[in-house]
Amino acid sequence: MKLPPRPTAALLEHQPFLKGVPWRQLETLAVLASYAAFPAETNVFQEGGEADTFYLLLQGRVALRSTDPRGHLATLQILEPGEPLGWSWAFPPNRWSLTAVALEPVVTVAFNAAKLRLLCDEDPTLGSILFRRIAQIVLQRLTATRRRLTALEHAATGIPLRICVAPAPPGPVPG
Repeated sequence: MKLPPRPTAALLEHQPFLKGVPWRQLETLAVLASYAAFPAETNVFQEGGEADTFYLLLQGRVALRSTDPRGHLATLQILEPGEPLGWSWAFPPNRWSLTAVALEPVVTVAFNAAKLRLLCDEDPTLGSILFRRIAQIVLQRLTATRRRLTALEHAATGIPLRICVAPAPPGPVPG
């Protein structure tokens, strides 16, 4: 993939996370955008660190990992090109909830988190679009993490882990 010297609105328009964002807002986002590249087997970010950047993955794959109780990193999910990387920038305390490791050379579009949050405050329409999409990512990643943890627990103990749903509160059922 041949990349322009700086990310452009035209490049951003083709990123799945930004699909359908109005052109004017893509142009504004492009002003904040830069490229960031990471060699294979390096951390893009580390669990607990300051979530100061939001990434869109252009090339390469990234493993999302979490530290288990023994201090080992467990891979919870692998992200492919076209996926957003790092939602922790959007929610206080703005600390990474996972570690992201480049599995191969990675190229991203990177946005400074502080500037992106300010832009979302200044442009509530764009803020609403981005935060709804971030919330969707959080839900997808939570579901994937829960499935992976269930598989890891089963592999470690041989006993399937059940995730229970709380019973409905007592009282009349709305009709």
